[in-house]
Amino acid sequence: MNERGRIALTAGQWWAIALCMLAAFFDGYDAQMLAMAVPLMTEAFHVPATAFKTAASWSLAGMAFGAMLLSPLADRFGRRLMLVISLLILGSATLLATQANGPGDLTLWRTLAGCGLGAVVPITIAIVADIVPSARRVTIVTIMASGFTIGAASSGQLAPLLSAHWGWQGLFAYGGIMPLTIAVLCCWGIPVHRPAAAPAPNMAEPNAIQRVGELFAPQYRWRTLFMWLLTALNLFANYGLFSWLPTLLVQNGWTVAAASRVTSFLAIGGLTGCYFVSTQADRGRTVMALMAVYLTGAVALALCATNPGSTWMWVVLIILIGFGGIGASLTLAPLASTYYPQELRSTGVGWANGVGRAGSFFGPMALAWLMERHLSPTLVLGALMIPMTLCALFVTLLPLALRSGQEKTS
Repeated sequence: MNERGRIALTAGQWWAIALCMLAAFFDGYDAQMLAMAVPLMTEAFHVPATAFKTAASWSLAGMAFGAMLLSPLADRFGRRLMLVISLLILGSATLLATQANGPGDLTLWRTLAGCGLGAVVPITIAIVADIVPSARRVTIVTIMASGFTIGAASSGQLAPLLSAHWGWQGLFAYGGIMPLTIAVLCCWGIPVHRPAAAPAPNMAEPNAIQRVGELFAPQYRWRTLFMWLLTALNLFANYGLFSWLPTLLVQNGWTVAAASRVTSFLAIGGLTGCYFVSTQADRGRTVMALMAVYLTGAVALALCATNPGSTWMWVVLIILIGFGGIGASLTLAPLASTYYPQELRSTGVGWANGVGRAGSFFGPMALAWLMERHLSPTLVLGALMIPMTLCALFVTLLPLALRSGQEKTS
């Protein structure tokens, strides 16, 4: 491979990347599926939409647990094994959720499904980061991870079709069967992985706790803290948006089907934003790119608070919101994968996602609190401009975090 990092991958490697993207796709579908199902379940169970805030938040708590526990195990026991286990957990729990009799049952199954959800993307990112050349790593890994956003968008398009035939249970059945299918394919399509840096003969292989401790070695400490905090702030905004945007649109006068479909436009902005950030990051312009997309999202959210009347204005603003919050968040994990060596990659990415889930846990709860204060739906949505603006300000600390680690090792 020359200095420009020309891509020369085998057919097997491309197939592994494709499987990882499929896994991320259905991970994204399942992450957004609950938001699409809430307007349907409020009618089926005769409860207000906020009755599902516990299910939404505990699903995210499960994602934090999965990212922080299963991802480090992937560095120790192999990424293919832990990816398959994560997909089996996700698919099985989502299928069982079709039998829920109310918000309480749903909370149980969504928490368990979240454990699988939280581990899939960090592990697939580590798998693909191992395969691709370093010069194009951020771009290619981000394209793979964008399967998450495409999957999330597909829920908006598929929800009206699935619910028309099978009710809200159809959304969960599809979201359970497909991860189980991908898990079977991964058994043959994902290469067996062992850490590149084997321990010395007289030393035991580090366990998961020791690997997490290594994230705070002098050369990694500040970049670890930076990625954790930025991810938490970004996911606070994103999951507040994911969890309640369809419901807020319905409360603002949209039909359930129209709200589901327009929500899918988040993906168009998200894919555009992540491509913009990833290509600029590979050129050394990470800070500029992240600031640009975060500020774009913040301005779009502020304009939503004015309640633009026309449908096309809402579509434009939702695309711009996706460009900002989702476009940035899709690149954070690929960026994190470049900040750690191969033997710490799943752990570093997984814990950045896992700790970041603290933000995603409180995002839906914060918006539910605003909704219970009887604020207008557009003002509730516009409130997300605050964490988005804080992300733009916080990202200016990235060069300091990276430089601190380099100074400690020089």
